[in-house]
Amino acid sequence: MVMVAVAAAVAAASVSGGMTPVTVEIIAAGHVETPANAYRVSGSVLACAATQVEADRLLAQKTAAIDRSMAAIGVRKAQGAEKPSLTGMIAGLMATRTTSECNSDVTALLNPMKAGEAKTGDTKDGEPKLGANASLSFDAPDRATAACAIAALKAADAKPSDVVTPILADDTAPRRAAKQQALAKARTEAEAYAGPLALGRVTLAGISERQDIGSVDYIGQMLRSFGLPGTAATDTVATDVTLTVTFRLEPR
Repeated sequence: MVMVAVAAAVAAASVSGGMTPVTVEIIAAGHVETPANAYRVSGSVLACAATQVEADRLLAQKTAAIDRSMAAIGVRKAQGAEKPSLTGMIAGLMATRTTSECNSDVTALLNPMKAGEAKTGDTKDGEPKLGANASLSFDAPDRATAACAIAALKAADAKPSDVVTPILADDTAPRRAAKQQALAKARTEAEAYAGPLALGRVTLAGISERQDIGSVDYIGQMLRSFGLPGTAATDTVATDVTLTVTFRLEPR
């Protein structure tokens, strides 16, 4: 869909026997879907100990061991930023481990402690444990390997998200393709204005990547970015670009 804003006038007026040029500003969106070339697995890991120094040391050991296990199955540390995804963000929150878990136990909460018993998760002398946590993010070459990575993270006492996010290692080409698509849409709309106004020459006057948050195109782009059901194939990555394009319509 393309939205049009007329910057100078919506109709040309006769001036000294000629037609007054009109400037039109057109907002157009390009949308390209590209097969993913990597699959992101995210999660977190937690280490608990009597002191913060010990917790940090244990966390470093756990993280190093996880990195080695990921490398062994062909999974590397995440490269670049993940495309915004509502599903991914919710899954990431669900996979977050916090230091408060060092002193929590669902079983203990459901069953009151007996007199004299130390709370599960406390140190031997009854003092609360301290924790250190870290986020994890890895890129697998395919979904099967991503599933193996999730299993390996669980085996390493990490908390991975069960959601695998398809990504592009480099979205330069899709973004450029989306821009070309948006430009083509914008020119078509400008030419549609030029005909009825008897202004046959359409000249490109300016391009901006400004995104108008009030436009239908922008709203659609956001919905696709957040990965709502049915907006993209499972193994494709949607790339959306909104351009504001200015044309000058003049007599030939």
